Amino acid sequence: MSTHLYCILPPTSLAALPSGLTGIDGAAVRALDVDDLVAWVSDVEPRPSMLSGVREHDNVVEAALATGATPVPARFGQQFADDDACVAGIARQAKPVASLLAAVQGFVEMTLILAPSTKRMVSELVPLLPDMVEDEPGVGRRYLETLRARETATGAVRQALDALGKRLSEAVDGLVRSVSVQENLAKMPFRAISHLVERELVDRYRDAARAVHPTSDYRFLIVGPRAPYSFSAISSTGGAHGLRLAD
Repeated sequence: MSTHLYCILPPTSLAALPSGLTGIDGAAVRALDVDDLVAWVSDVEPRPSMLSGVREHDNVVEAALATGATPVPARFGQQFADDDACVAGIARQAKPVASLLAAVQGFVEMTLILAPSTKRMVSELVPLLPDMVEDEPGVGRRYLETLRARETATGAVRQALDALGKRLSEAVDGLVRSVSVQENLAKMPFRAISHLVERELVDRYRDAARAVHPTSDYRFLIVGPRAPYSFSAISSTGGAHGLRLAD
């Protein structure tokens, strides 16, 4: 068995672990005291199921957020040989992790997901319908290839996302501490704009974003509040999606 790291919390949360909380594969979650930090972990098989494991990992992190403290979430897959190795791994980065933890207290992550509307997807598919009848298994892949080709040729997807993103960013300006943008137009025509927002401003943030009217071709979803996955890197190469400590 390995020790799986879910998140790191302030020392005041040592006694805040909900009774009976379980994580990956139903394993009991427990707290490890590491200097002035608290780590939520559980024992897992070395390679848990990716799909169910990510969901169970996130459920534990959200339970930590529900305690009132803001956790620094670990990237899924941060596993150590045992508790001692986990403690040692955290201790090696204790100062930057503590600084990061202090910086996100009182904040949550809100994300705006920008993507083509259903109407646009249908219009993009119309020219391909005759071919799809003959080659049904490849419909989804061919549709994405069509969008990728169109984006390469014209940049239309990026331009539309830029325009909608600019309007949304202006709407929530003044309510946001930090911004993180994720996209991969080579795979899917969408953009995720994550914002670090004070908990008490979440309702104002939602209202401001909802006041922006989507276009007929592109729309957006508001996701959150969540733990600050996109703001948990302790180095410029850390990337998004959670704290990375294990190799």
